Amino acid sequence: MESKNIKLYLLCILVGVGTGIVTVPYRYLLEKASSLREILYSHGEPWWFHLLIILTMWAAGIGIYFLVKNFKIISGSGIPQVEGAIFGRFHFNHPFKELVSKFIGGVTGIGMGFSLGREGPSVQMGAFVARLIGKWSRASISEQRYLYTGGASAGLSAAFIAPLASSIFVVEEMEKFDSIKIIITSLLASIISGTMAQWAFPGNIYAPIDAAYPSELSLPALILSFIAFSVVLTIVGKGFNFFLLYFQKKYQEITIPVYLKILSVIIMTYILGYFFIDLIAGGEQFLIHQAGTTVYTGILFLCGIIAIKLLFTTICYATGFPGGIFLPLLVIGGLTGKMFSLILVDMGWMSPEHFGFFMAIGMAAAFAAVVRSPITGIILLLEMTHKFELLVPMTIVVGLTYFISDIAGVKAIYDQLYQKLLPKDLSRSKARLTIPFEINTDSYMEGKRITEIIFPEGCHIEKIIRNQKSISTNDTILKPGDQINISLYSRDLEKLFRSFRSMANE
Repeated sequence: MESKNIKLYLLCILVGVGTGIVTVPYRYLLEKASSLREILYSHGEPWWFHLLIILTMWAAGIGIYFLVKNFKIISGSGIPQVEGAIFGRFHFNHPFKELVSKFIGGVTGIGMGFSLGREGPSVQMGAFVARLIGKWSRASISEQRYLYTGGASAGLSAAFIAPLASSIFVVEEMEKFDSIKIIITSLLASIISGTMAQWAFPGNIYAPIDAAYPSELSLPALILSFIAFSVVLTIVGKGFNFFLLYFQKKYQEITIPVYLKILSVIIMTYILGYFFIDLIAGGEQFLIHQAGTTVYTGILFLCGIIAIKLLFTTICYATGFPGGIFLPLLVIGGLTGKMFSLILVDMGWMSPEHFGFFMAIGMAAAFAAVVRSPITGIILLLEMTHKFELLVPMTIVVGLTYFISDIAGVKAIYDQLYQKLLPKDLSRSKARLTIPFEINTDSYMEGKRITEIIFPEGCHIEKIIRNQKSISTNDTILKPGDQINISLYSRDLEKLFRSFRSMANE
């Protein structure tokens, strides 16, 4: 193992520790906020009490707005921004201030009931920690990218105590690039932070979900059920993606003052919280309650609840407040599984004690439909629920849902959110970027002269840095450790980044 890799792996362990130190308290405060919501949305109080709470929440919402206005990089989930930081498209210029702002904004917004998840902020806070450690250790450009990978994975692991799924998510969704170093760096950091989260939050909140196989379903009935369930989940997933982007666009287009926009969402949150307090914020408690075998909710009522949660989540995300979509999406998938189970029970195909079977599978399949990361969805739910007996049926339904949603034209939501962060009219822009890469051993570029490397149109090496000194690009033979600065059109960055990274064997 090269000595520089030892340094990188040690830094990733440090990133895992730092991310755990930040994200474990973050998750703790969000869980404790449920007690605060019991007070905020309490019944039997005089009218002026409710008015006072709404005004207080409004003031808090305006405070979050100014945090996001001052640090635009912290808006929303944060996962697309981390991906852009790896590309070199975005920069975390004030990582400590951005970390504190993301922490405060997430705890405040989700804590008072906005239907957003803890995982997106955790991922971005992990990336902020990685940036801080990268600056402190004077990490190279290549090392900083891997530290981002480790920080993102560590943040997701702390949010769900799912280190393996977190590492797979980084490879499958964020990096889309297969590398041993990516696997090692992400696993090192995610195992450390996941272990810290496990110490802080022992037990399994999803234990009440009974995922026993419904033996009363014949093989033909089971096959038909799986296909029908996949179609339903595809419809839900396509609707989720559509409304997430639709409300984001409409929220920006509405011309009323921003403080009135915030007030309208606050009032919506308060009304929903007053009647369904467990459904707001992440919604995990509502999902766990519905998993009970004695909780026989009406089908139409549950359909309404799913629609409300879906619309409420997408409206909350449109505000740009710090918060992710993982957890609300998993809740929507689980409730869809409960709704589908109720239909099978009414048809006489299945008994009520098997609600949890389709609920757990629905969580993974909804994730696969929306995020387009099927392997992550399967491993994530197995790690979260510890229902490993669901591996085979979950794989089948997730595979079917992924296939059907692909036919239905459902696109990966994070790719679409990332595109919305890019400059307008980028496809026609003539603007250029310079992106650094580090030549590594056994790379395509090692031992080659600049003139021997054929670059895509509009790309060229602008500078070579060797031993921290700029050297001539004329007839220079590239060596491991050289940093090359490649100039390219800004519009081509996302298309060419992974190709150049592969050529440099970063």
